Amino acid sequence: MVRSTSTRRRPRRGAAVAVAAIVAMSSVSLVSCAAPDSELTPTGDETVTLRFNWWGSESRQVLTDQVIAAFEDEHPNIKVEGEYSDFGSYFDKLSVMAAAGDLPDVITLTDPYMYGYVENGQIIDLTEYAGILPTTEFSEATLANMALDGGQYAIPAGGGAFGIAVNPALFEQAGIPVPDDSTWTWDDYRDLSVELAAALPGVSGTGLFLTEQMMNVWLRQQGQDYWAEEGAELGFDAATAAAFWAYELDLANSGGALGVEASVEAGSLAPEQSPLALGQQAMSLIAVGQLGSYESAGQTLQLLMVPGESEFEAPGGWTNPGQWYAVAATSEHPEEAALFIDFIVNTAEAGSINKFDRGVPGNLSVLEAITPTLSGPENQIATYFARVQALEPAPFPRQNAGAGPVFVEAQKRLTQEVLFERLTPEQAAQQLIAEVEAAL
Repeated sequence: MVRSTSTRRRPRRGAAVAVAAIVAMSSVSLVSCAAPDSELTPTGDETVTLRFNWWGSESRQVLTDQVIAAFEDEHPNIKVEGEYSDFGSYFDKLSVMAAAGDLPDVITLTDPYMYGYVENGQIIDLTEYAGILPTTEFSEATLANMALDGGQYAIPAGGGAFGIAVNPALFEQAGIPVPDDSTWTWDDYRDLSVELAAALPGVSGTGLFLTEQMMNVWLRQQGQDYWAEEGAELGFDAATAAAFWAYELDLANSGGALGVEASVEAGSLAPEQSPLALGQQAMSLIAVGQLGSYESAGQTLQLLMVPGESEFEAPGGWTNPGQWYAVAATSEHPEEAALFIDFIVNTAEAGSINKFDRGVPGNLSVLEAITPTLSGPENQIATYFARVQALEPAPFPRQNAGAGPVFVEAQKRLTQEVLFERLTPEQAAQQLIAEVEAAL
């Protein structure tokens, strides 16, 4: 089995981080898993092949191929075969591979699907490989959601957050100033969408919120959340969920939003192919780490906080790892798989390639090392993270392993039922709770 001599230059292990606001506002300790005394050393010339899967657009594939090539240059006896798909089909394909006992060596996971892989024994405890894959530069909070039963079952690929991206050029064309996002309300967002659409023929003011992220913002602003008691029970009531869907239905009928059918179609597009990226939509909820992908079609965008952060009793936004790397329990080469993850998350070389494509690096020294190379979009992302963290939002909750995926699928389906007016918001909220509680 090939073992690394680890001759590469690791990022400097220091407390100072160039994106100081992010670190200063985290207020969390750094943690280290118990590790063997020495790193692995080579034992022979055997060629090892790893399979690595992920989801994303073609632009992410290009970056990932570059990371793989850099790793293979450093470890010529380890070959990495990449497998990727769009997010919509990713976890269905992964489930089929899991059932067949054919999981890739290195798996990309996300909430809420990742917990089932722990409960089913399909991924390994990475503390066993802490000498290869140290976590000393990750905060405890960053690692927390996959630190289960004394183990660490996945390593974060990067911190994620959601925000509103706006197109300032379209605002200027419409003669409307970009709003002050420290004070804007949900009503402001709807009214602004209507004004923009009226002033810009062929352009929608906003898209509709077809996945669960924006409803979660609404709930959190009102002191609730999707999950409570570490995923043991739901953390919201039907009335609050219904109020959000009533708001979104009003938005859909206001004339300011992209139509329901067009929004559903747009939801399956890569960021660079979306109406926002093509200058056909003035505002949109996005995963902020993908800002550069949205701008790749030629638009210049600006990140704003979600509406309502000054309107209700609590902040709704959050920062949380959006993607995680794990090693399959069926892998015949877990040490090499851990070494590959170490390269991705713990080296400035990989960090300088990926930058913020999978989120803000959780390794603080990598973040420090790549900061001088950050572009305009990446600096916007870093600033946005700092602003959200300054609100001191409640931590993103741990989701239920079994019912979490049921929730995500039900919320998405019921959102469409409401928007196509086949269910009232109240009926959809009751049905959502009933379906998820049946799965608990």
